[in-house]
Amino acid sequence: MAQAPRRWVWLDRAEAFTRLVNRLFAAIACILVLVITALIVMAVFYRYILHDPIAWVLDITIFLLVFVFFLAISPALESGSHIEVDLFDPLIPPQYRKAQRLIGKVLTLIFAAVFFWFVVAYYREIVEVDELSFTMITVQLKLIYWIGPVGALQFLLTAAVLLVRFWLEPLAAEGERPAVAAH
Repeated sequence: MAQAPRRWVWLDRAEAFTRLVNRLFAAIACILVLVITALIVMAVFYRYILHDPIAWVLDITIFLLVFVFFLAISPALESGSHIEVDLFDPLIPPQYRKAQRLIGKVLTLIFAAVFFWFVVAYYREIVEVDELSFTMITVQLKLIYWIGPVGALQFLLTAAVLLVRFWLEPLAAEGERPAVAAH
């Protein structure tokens, strides 16, 4: 890979950090999905084979799904797995496609900032009220939803790094990632 100019070392470090955190988040989310699957299989076995349903499994899986969502949004953004509307791409002349992609990245960053703002506001409200869950397992919601601001912040950081990288380094070819410094 080509070495990035010295002035962009900060971007390489930010990108390496977000990539590392995104890998960690994705790995944890995958493990949690396996745990959710195992819990559901266990609940089905207990309910239909042993005729002894387990009431708390649904609660645990709901709480774990909150973690999976907030842990998976940043890796999905980084890998390009989020929904994109490309229906009109063929109608846009090639010389304007970079501008179109730039607008998309700016809008993603704006969405990430608004999303972070609302998630933090919601979490602050939960902490201030000290709200409890309305489930079989009573738990303070702040112990579950702390992952919201963490995941939303990582989503915001990932969107910012992707936007700055796109802005500073022109694409080598349509759909290729720009070269980054090797670490």
